[in-house]
Amino acid sequence: MKTPNLAAFAAAGALTMLVSACASTLSPPPVAQPDPALLSIINSNVTNDCNPQTAAVLTGVGLPASNVRGVNYGIYRDEYRDKIVRWDAWVYLKDQPGSLVVTLDEDCRPIQIYAREGATLPGRR
Repeated sequence: MKTPNLAAFAAAGALTMLVSACASTLSPPPVAQPDPALLSIINSNVTNDCNPQTAAVLTGVGLPASNVRGVNYGIYRDEYRDKIVRWDAWVYLKDQPGSLVVTLDEDCRPIQIYAREGATLPGRR
């Protein structure tokens, strides 16, 4: 009779818990009807089909249009199919260092928003 490998079962259980914890913390960002002023500022900085969805996320988190200094997109491609798989909208703010990053999938559906390099999301410390 073969005895079960308890260390392997424990490692598999721990990995399952870790993946579950990570998956449960990543939830889509809040969205709202895009603020026309915010969409206008984004459009004046960069041309991208995802601009309305980016504006919807920024409106959803309460970012005022007057606080946007600039916007740019990072693009991620599947190197084997040469297909876009993700967009990152980098939003530079007037009142703080760093930027807010809105991640969108290949169809411009919002995935997440986070702050980088000293920036903070509106309403958070």
